[in-house]
Amino acid sequence: MSIGSVLVLLVALGVVALDVAVASSWTGLVIVFGMAGVTLAVAEEVRQMIFARRKAAGIAGVLWFEVSLLLALLGFLLARTLALTGQFGGTLEASGVAALKTYDLVFATLAAVAGGLVIAPERTGHVLLNMSQRPAMMLIGSFAAMILVGSLLLTLPVSLTEAAHTSYVDSLFTMASAVCVTGLTVNDVPTVYTPFGQGVILAGIQLGGVGIMTVAALALAFSNNSSLQSQLQYAAMLDARTVADLRKIVVGILAGTFIVEAIGALLLWFLLVGDPRLDEHSALWMAVFHSISAFCNAGFSLFPGSITQFAGEFGVQTVIMGLIILGGLGFPVMVELVRHGWRRLVRLVKPSAPAPARLSLTTRVVLSMSLALIVAGTVAIYALEFSNALVPASEQGFGRRFMAALFASVNTRTAGFNSYDMAVLRDATILVTCALMFIGGSPASTAGGIKTTTFATVVAALRAELRGREPELGGRAIAPEVLRKATAVLVMMSGIALCIILLLTLTEDQPFLKLSLEAISALATVGLSTGITGSLTVAGKLIISGAMFLGRVGPFTIALAVGESAATSPRYRLAREDLPVG
Repeated sequence: MSIGSVLVLLVALGVVALDVAVASSWTGLVIVFGMAGVTLAVAEEVRQMIFARRKAAGIAGVLWFEVSLLLALLGFLLARTLALTGQFGGTLEASGVAALKTYDLVFATLAAVAGGLVIAPERTGHVLLNMSQRPAMMLIGSFAAMILVGSLLLTLPVSLTEAAHTSYVDSLFTMASAVCVTGLTVNDVPTVYTPFGQGVILAGIQLGGVGIMTVAALALAFSNNSSLQSQLQYAAMLDARTVADLRKIVVGILAGTFIVEAIGALLLWFLLVGDPRLDEHSALWMAVFHSISAFCNAGFSLFPGSITQFAGEFGVQTVIMGLIILGGLGFPVMVELVRHGWRRLVRLVKPSAPAPARLSLTTRVVLSMSLALIVAGTVAIYALEFSNALVPASEQGFGRRFMAALFASVNTRTAGFNSYDMAVLRDATILVTCALMFIGGSPASTAGGIKTTTFATVVAALRAELRGREPELGGRAIAPEVLRKATAVLVMMSGIALCIILLLTLTEDQPFLKLSLEAISALATVGLSTGITGSLTVAGKLIISGAMFLGRVGPFTIALAVGESAATSPRYRLAREDLPVG
């Protein structure tokens, strides 16, 4: 980095500090010129890196980061200029002053990062290259990058309806919830965010639901510059045997996702068009948003009070439940079910065709566990909230009350839509809800939790230990590495949940059960809440944001780490010895 660029950066940071301390109209003009100087300095560094790229190809990743930071700096420069002219809340109001300070601090942070990246571009490029070759690190880095980029976009005036809503912590929380497909919000999405802001949230939901790793694997599979080792690592991550299979799987995942979401949006549009509850909102936009949010198990809603307006109604709730269940089954299971159904249809038309093979153990376990948990959740919620939370649905009879309980059971394990007031739930229902959320959906799906197969494996191991037999599922013995992986995920998630609950009890003044539900809802990326999310302290919001991030990337990272360690296991075994337990 040149000496001139360093001086410009230092002067700009000093001006930013002055503006944060004083925040008056006369410092506004100075800070805009200071921001413009920093932006020009970073643009010059980008120009030099573009020419240097021909000599050092390793800085290509750093260049992309620097260009992204330059665009972010330009955005906040325009935002600060807009605020200076008084077109976004004004500079004399308290909300306008808070927005100005937020923009100053975020801009200073971005400028510092941009300056730091070009100090040692080769080393930074080497780190980025190593991350791209390690799926576990790529997973963490890609999710974190998407959250940071989205949070910056949500802080800009173009994303907010009023200057009073400008808060980077709230934007970070909302984007973490979107990318981690959780659904917890501290702001009312339809009233706080403009259509652009809602689009940013929806983009985060889509990328987080489909999986940034899937997109990365797609780019890698069709890249001519990536190594065969990297391609095979991503192929193993998606249970593909070859690179050709990897291409088919990722294309199938993306195509299947868009087809299901398009069908869901079409059905919702047909049900919502002309509905007076939409007010001035577009039926098409509401249908597309809720279809993607439901299939990705995100739980974000543009309706006031989530889906409470449609409590007990058959049409809208059935479509949303169908999308949630499909998204929670997992892409491999859906592909197998489609192929199995097609082969059965062919055999029905042509009896001489070969009979379809039996469904795999994974699909059978996923389907049976999902059905069992939905039924158990429906019965429990119906029995516990029969005369409490389900009372409004009872005004229309037994069918609507049962529909509300079924909708709640489906959402409790995977998504965050709610059709009744969570704040009035009984303590027993909160405990049941926490248990269902902790189990979550199925592997390779858009859902969170420890996953249905993990729960089934642990239960099978417990049943086998009580009977003194080998653990089995569906007439097949469970491999030892599967038991180790299930145990690792269970212990990890339980330990993180306890830590998050402990931290929330130290920072928040709320009932213990409500904090427990909030913590597990975030960790399991469900999104249900008793209504305390908006009243969390800054520390509590950051804790919940970290919980959502850990809940989304944690199980994947453990699975990848176990897979990598199994591939490099030593060719020896230590002597075994008994150890008393229990």
